[in-house]
Amino acid sequence: MSSRITKLLANTFKLATSDIANQYALPVKSMTGWAVSRYGAKKSRKLNEKIVELMDPGKDDFLFEIGFGRGDAMKMCFDRVKDGRGMVFGVDRSGYMNERATKRFLLEIAETDKIRIDSAVDLRNLPYPTDLFNHVFHVDLFYFLQQKSMVDINRELLRVLKPGGHLTCAMDFKRLKTLTEHGLLEETQWDPMRYLWALEAAEFSDVKINYHNDPQIGEYQVISARKSEMPISDQDPEELFRKLADDMKKERLAVAMMNDRKEAEV
Repeated sequence: MSSRITKLLANTFKLATSDIANQYALPVKSMTGWAVSRYGAKKSRKLNEKIVELMDPGKDDFLFEIGFGRGDAMKMCFDRVKDGRGMVFGVDRSGYMNERATKRFLLEIAETDKIRIDSAVDLRNLPYPTDLFNHVFHVDLFYFLQQKSMVDINRELLRVLKPGGHLTCAMDFKRLKTLTEHGLLEETQWDPMRYLWALEAAEFSDVKINYHNDPQIGEYQVISARKSEMPISDQDPEELFRKLADDMKKERLAVAMMNDRKEAEV
């Protein structure tokens, strides 16, 4: 095989891998988007089941999923609240996923008004009032968030959570390592410490990661955090100012470290 053909095949493979990676992060309406989103939904289904089981929402709870994909977890949550006063909300950056989910839940939306699908191009500005949700959750999402935006996004999630409300994120390290080996993710993207730090910087309480085992999927990981039940108005202003100053220092340090890493790679 000539070097020209070898180079052509290598470039073709690189382009195909890049397209799949982009579709994994943000599916668009295409054959590749359809296939990648279907594959992702299949691989994430058990994680979705586990995250809903761990949240154990009541029939009157308000739930919010970020990056709902084909809507499997939204359906599981709907089954929990359909006989109560609760509702299920979801946003996804992908217009294609919004379209598919809207079609999937057409009857539920029309007949019960217990599922709401919204667009949110910028997760730092959600279209919801403060203190609305009992649970905010996501699977396969934070890997695609830029480091410089993560703290602000989590502050917005904290805002829409009710006092005492919970944020839950499920992961499968084994599957993520496979995606990394195939060139679809970078290991730094799904480093859990990256997200744990952003949650703490956003003033979430009880931030932690727990390891669980399931006979079908093996080990999986769950990041969880909680919104304090103490209203911000009751907190000491000087303490709040000190924490804000600390957060700004940490954020500047993180940005500097990321920039140094990029320069070193170049």
